[in-house]
Amino acid sequence: MANITVTVADVRKEQGAISRRAKATEALAFGDAVYIDSATDAIPNVSKAVGTNLDTAHAYGIVVSGALGGSSVALGEACDVVVLGPVTGYTDLTAGGTVWVSDTAGRLSNTVGTCSCILGVAESATTVLVRPIEAVRST
Repeated sequence: MANITVTVADVRKEQGAISRRAKATEALAFGDAVYIDSATDAIPNVSKAVGTNLDTAHAYGIVVSGALGGSSVALGEACDVVVLGPVTGYTDLTAGGTVWVSDTAGRLSNTVGTCSCILGVAESATTVLVRPIEAVRST
């Protein structure tokens, strides 16, 4: 599996991206792929997406900011997750290539892992167009 390199300090949503407010149920970094693991009232709780299990491979989106600034989100902190649209801050993407949920927690990959969950498509070498698709087992 070829994980995509992320430069956490450069991660940001681009014009036209749609983001939703969520609550972190573990420490997260900007650029992490996340899934909804539960909800508190009307706010989704998110954890790092992991492609090794169908339950955790269903990507919700990519973390792009936290309530406290910096480049990470602490356990219990509010964060913004792009659920549709462009996110930049990556390197080594191939324009037009599929972006998958990695078997490594929170990471994106250029290749399919254990469970096939498409997170989006590479618009350029640095930008992912987030458009999650349902996860299915690859093997």
